[in-house]
Amino acid sequence: MQYWRMNFYRLKFYKMKNKEIKKLRTGFTTGACATAAAKAAWMLYNGEKAEDEISVTFPDRKHRSIKLESAEMDEESRTARVSVVKDAGDDPDVTDNAHITVKIAPIAARKISDSDFTEDILDSSFVLRGGKGVGLVTRKGLPVPEGKWAINPVPRKMISGNIASCKFKTTGLFLLEISVKNGERIAKKTLNPTLGIKGGISILGTSGIVVPYSNKAYLKTVTILLDGAKLQKLGHIALCTGGTTAKAIGKMYPEIPDQGIIRIGDFINPAIKHASSLGFEKITVACMPGKLLKYAEGHRNTHAHNVKQQFGGLAKFAEQLGFTGKTVERIRGSATVREILNFIKPDPALQMMNDLAGKALGNFFNWTGFSNIEVVVFDTDGKTVTKKSYL
Repeated sequence: MQYWRMNFYRLKFYKMKNKEIKKLRTGFTTGACATAAAKAAWMLYNGEKAEDEISVTFPDRKHRSIKLESAEMDEESRTARVSVVKDAGDDPDVTDNAHITVKIAPIAARKISDSDFTEDILDSSFVLRGGKGVGLVTRKGLPVPEGKWAINPVPRKMISGNIASCKFKTTGLFLLEISVKNGERIAKKTLNPTLGIKGGISILGTSGIVVPYSNKAYLKTVTILLDGAKLQKLGHIALCTGGTTAKAIGKMYPEIPDQGIIRIGDFINPAIKHASSLGFEKITVACMPGKLLKYAEGHRNTHAHNVKQQFGGLAKFAEQLGFTGKTVERIRGSATVREILNFIKPDPALQMMNDLAGKALGNFFNWTGFSNIEVVVFDTDGKTVTKKSYL
């Protein structure tokens, strides 16, 4: 009887949990929208009829439909154009409703520029280019090399995979140009100017899905998920900033079930306080270097609109660690922590990350009074940068 009752309440809880979570609507990244437009344009180029929406394969191998805004094929110039309007769901995203257009047309090899990417897909080669409204990377330390269009690795892979799935036998060299209406104006509201990305927005996304991590309502979801993990009688849980860290921590700790790997977005303070109040045996916080710096500085909500990342404090900290004047000034003038890690030698960089992790753990303890906490820092490839425990 007691076993039945426990499972009844557990089932009731998860029904409530799913109902609460579904109140928040996910959206699509700029990368997913560009992929949809690219696949539709390639199909149109090859004589297929354009439908109102198109099925796109995402990194999780699931198929999702994305609506097309417009599609046209100019037979005279052999140019296909397809536009998608980005739907960011319930995430307060400045790129919501952005018009993303992909143009596909034949191109001569002599017209390829150093800023372009070249992708071989089945029997064809594609020149990926940023058109009007897509930014150009002008400094190091980003997922895209300096001097290239701000089209990130996962969107490029998504575009290649979805075009390949069409299985057309068409041969030749083709321009695949991505443009964003009013992209330069939209970019001024993003971090791109600070990051050294000029002329427009970035084509982004690691999962293709925009999860409303920044929405205040998402904090309620985090609370529900933590309560669910406790109901499952889990001893060790992980609080992760997003998809990459969640995947990486799952590989590091395969014994933690999915219910114990919780994506907290920017809500580090309320998430870790609620987790510690539930009496878990151990809490792991998984993040990337940029978030680690914010944790070390004591920020309770790490969203870019709440915390503008500046490196004056890190430069002073670097001086305390014995870094030279030139390096300190270079740190002060950097745009991202990743950029800093690229020009600092490995051993001092590891020392800096370890010390920042220690400061972050100190803040976590001050917030919660709970000591069995660890921080694991991953890079964008999911590789471990550092791992440190408070105990």
